[in-house]
Amino acid sequence: MKRWESQRQWLTKEREQVLDRLQHSGEYGLDDPMNDELGELSGYDNHPADIGSELFERGKDLALRDLDHIRLQQIDQALQAIDEGRYGVCNRCGSPIPEERLEANPLAALCLACKQEDERLHPMRERPLEEAFLHPGFGRTATDDTSNVAFDGEDAWEAVARFNQRPSYARDYEGYGNVSLDDNEGVVEQTDRISNEEYESQLP
Repeated sequence: MKRWESQRQWLTKEREQVLDRLQHSGEYGLDDPMNDELGELSGYDNHPADIGSELFERGKDLALRDLDHIRLQQIDQALQAIDEGRYGVCNRCGSPIPEERLEANPLAALCLACKQEDERLHPMRERPLEEAFLHPGFGRTATDDTSNVAFDGEDAWEAVARFNQRPSYARDYEGYGNVSLDDNEGVVEQTDRISNEEYESQLP
């Protein structure tokens, strides 16, 4: 146990700091309800974007608090491992964790090889939850590989995309020669076409 005394001191100090933050919600800006901080009678505004920035900040503060809860659990597990003589041993393969690694990160519970393997097997674990929900594209409504012939999400996207197609421009881009604009794109009212230079040149 004396062997890991420096790690124990660091973990104990870190635990006190995390606990102090958790015991004072003001550290995360969570002392008051969001509506009270905004000075609004109600959070139901005309448009969700009216309090978009404030809602983002509140979500960030909650995430910081949750991270401290997770960090406190990791610290307690490391301190318990020191008390039980299990500290410095990889939780997965049982091989010793190099002291250099524990000096750099006293919370390390896996050796370097197991940590790299863990990150390889769980590449999405640290990614936003929404990414798993959105992958693959149209995953929730795709019916291409089934016997279902319903109008699915991909069909809806293709239908909407067709409204933005311009055949004459597509031919131009594909090398069919220059095609003149036939939909008045870029054309404005005559008065709006007058540039500032043209206007100044007409002044007496």
